[in-house]
Amino acid sequence: MRVPLFLLIFFYSGITSVLAQPHTDMSNAPKALTAGEIIERIKENLTVAWKPGGVDTIKAGIEEQKITGIATTFMATLDVLKRAHAQGANLIITHEPTFYNHLDDKTYFLDDPVFQAKMDFIREHNMVVWRFHDYWHMTEPDGIFVGVVRAFDWEQYRQGEQQIFEIPATNLKGLATELGTKFNTSTIRVVGSPDMQISRVGILPGAYGMRPQVQMLRESDIDVLIVGESAEWEAVEYVRDGLEAGIAKTLIVMGHADSEEPGMKYCAEWLDQFIDEVPVTFIPAGNPLWSPE
Repeated sequence: MRVPLFLLIFFYSGITSVLAQPHTDMSNAPKALTAGEIIERIKENLTVAWKPGGVDTIKAGIEEQKITGIATTFMATLDVLKRAHAQGANLIITHEPTFYNHLDDKTYFLDDPVFQAKMDFIREHNMVVWRFHDYWHMTEPDGIFVGVVRAFDWEQYRQGEQQIFEIPATNLKGLATELGTKFNTSTIRVVGSPDMQISRVGILPGAYGMRPQVQMLRESDIDVLIVGESAEWEAVEYVRDGLEAGIAKTLIVMGHADSEEPGMKYCAEWLDQFIDEVPVTFIPAGNPLWSPE
């Protein structure tokens, strides 16, 4: 069978066009990383050896999931998950629990509609939520504290390696007002006289618990201790009784979220130093509490 001349010309032109296309060398294309590979790389860049156990584990999703982007956050709220997805991130590195309890135990919430809505969104968008709490605090320097000091803009006031700062003299109300402005919050609470003079400040962000908070108040010469949160019958009442006894130590309670979230902003910067295959971003969860005043 003879093929018409015009078909031969068309066929030849097509082959020539394909052959003329530039060859793309895929050998240098970045490899798609899995969640597990990224977590292992994070472990390699810490200053402390990783040990089995603890709370720094995957809370939802699988370690084999291919990752398109990373978002760090203080809290993997449903709102944060939605914003991360909109930005193309499917590995969420959260500092605090995802499912409303320290160990992220899901058994209590299995039939809960709030829990289900969150899990459905994670599954639908192939997301992985990994907690980075203990080891982010344990690495040197403490990653959360680095970010917090930057947010306070107090690097120049730090006393050596301590969590104590010698700031320009002010009064207690002035300091609390300054922090409210810096952190854009109206929910800061204070124990002590508004007019008390302040120059030496201790910072224990997050929820250190009663013993470390009382120990810093008792053993250091600070005027005020700034904490993330405190049970109202612990350090709060210790300070109140101390003031009644003539011991001039005061307390500022910022709220857990406001006091630690800057550390997860710094976490994104830290990750950017050794992860370049996918974009890394910080997504603030924000403080959910507000004041009617």
